[in-house]
Amino acid sequence: MKKYFIIFTVLFLSLICPQTFAAEPILDVILPSGGFTDIPDNYWAYPEIRELYRLGIMSGYPDGNFYPDKSITREEFATAAIKSLGLQDEVVWEPLKFDDFYERDWAWNYVQLAYVFGLLTPPRPVNGEYLFRPEDSILRCHAISIAVNAIKTLPINDQKAKAVLDYEDTYELPNWFLKPAAKAQLLDMLVIDPRKPQRLIEYDKPITRAETAVLLFDMIEEAKTNPNEKIKKAMNKKISAYGHVLQDAYIEDEVIAVIPKGTILPLVVTEKFSSQKAIEGQKYTALVPKNFIHNRKYLLLENGTKFHGHLKKVNKGRLFTRNGEIIFENDTIEARKQPSMKLQAIADVTNKNNNKLFRKIFKASRVRVDRGEFLELKLLQDLKIDVTNGKLLEQEDL
Repeated sequence: MKKYFIIFTVLFLSLICPQTFAAEPILDVILPSGGFTDIPDNYWAYPEIRELYRLGIMSGYPDGNFYPDKSITREEFATAAIKSLGLQDEVVWEPLKFDDFYERDWAWNYVQLAYVFGLLTPPRPVNGEYLFRPEDSILRCHAISIAVNAIKTLPINDQKAKAVLDYEDTYELPNWFLKPAAKAQLLDMLVIDPRKPQRLIEYDKPITRAETAVLLFDMIEEAKTNPNEKIKKAMNKKISAYGHVLQDAYIEDEVIAVIPKGTILPLVVTEKFSSQKAIEGQKYTALVPKNFIHNRKYLLLENGTKFHGHLKKVNKGRLFTRNGEIIFENDTIEARKQPSMKLQAIADVTNKNNNKLFRKIFKASRVRVDRGEFLELKLLQDLKIDVTNGKLLEQEDL
């Protein structure tokens, strides 16, 4: 009876308070991705807002609304632009200094990266002060210029720019914005709200959140194939996001990765070696088993990179005399589509049981490294890689 009473109670409550039980599944069906109650699926910027939300670049408010017509601040736009381009993990080596914007600000690094990658032009002093005005609403002209600066475009003069632009307020545009506006027009990145009756650029109006989503979406699509040179250089570094992370590797001069001396590389040998049969001078090859990467996801050594060397020392295991030992000495490294390069490294292989009292007294332990087993090769010199193209660098290349 108790069971039936509970079922009856649930059914009764669902009738008098349907939202208690039905609200969540209904919302999953009728709302766009992100659950914005003020963005129906026929809204003019719905696809772009949905995608920017999916990418984690823009979000809504706690009340479930997106507020598409609200403005966005300068620091918010710079942050969203950097995230859209996937540059948020890059390093700022020489940050710019401002009189109204400081390192403690939440958007400090994003804004600095916007300058590093040419989205923003270095500020000029105003009455002796360098200002960023982080909390001011960003105007459409500035937002469009930032997005266009991310794209590599052909040069255009003022005369051609005026000829390209055919809007009712073209004559109102300031001279500095003529070229960015024309480039945006050619790239279809002016972001004109189709609901408005007049064809206006409205360069001096704050850009809205909906317009921001459309502009950044267009920027992402253009940057996939034609980013500016600085962004392209950074994108080329991110060749692989998966692999074995070499924790000691570091980046210097922004583009040179260093696997430092002393790093242990787990490699796979291609043939079998035994302390009882191998001979000194015998050649070996060991392979990188999976991509070796930096912790910021830059590819360092590609899967299949070859390490060539020889057996520097072979000690046979002999009763009461010595335990077996093989010392592998590396001579060269050979990456795909690159000539081999000299590289000093070493691996001293002994039986893991040699520390036991029995082996210390009676010795005679034999060492065997089978094909496909790991060889822990220790670098005796720094190994440097240009992460923009994956090229291994010899000392004379630096």
